[in-house]
Amino acid sequence: MKKEIVSAFFALFSIGMFAQTSTGNLPGTAQNFIKQHFSSVSVTGVEENSNWKIWEDEKYEVKLANGIELDFDENGNIIEIDSQNNEALPMTALPAKVASYLQANHADAEVIGWEKQDKEQEVELASGIEVEFDAQGNFRKLD
Repeated sequence: MKKEIVSAFFALFSIGMFAQTSTGNLPGTAQNFIKQHFSSVSVTGVEENSNWKIWEDEKYEVKLANGIELDFDENGNIIEIDSQNNEALPMTALPAKVASYLQANHADAEVIGWEKQDKEQEVELASGIEVEFDAQGNFRKLD
């Protein structure tokens, strides 16, 4: 009985996700983003989250060989970049206004995470500092 419950649990959660290493199922916007900013890094996994996972904002999750994970919405717009191995993100992958602020005010800092929500953006630096911006990329505060 215990084995059947565990099997059913894994089957239920695997229905909504399809893992592969090809970016062919991603919207063109997401494919272009990966080619433009991460062309030298191979893709190790692509997962498409189903609509029933309402607690998840991302529709597509792409894992790269260097430990960077990219989350895209259903239209292929980037909504989160996270470095699992503290690999520095390319500044070109960040919105222009955010990248300009960071280069002017934190020139030597390495960015290891970026997330965009409805009303704000947040950047995580390798030093542990978090820099918050509004949705348009205007600096708000340091955490």
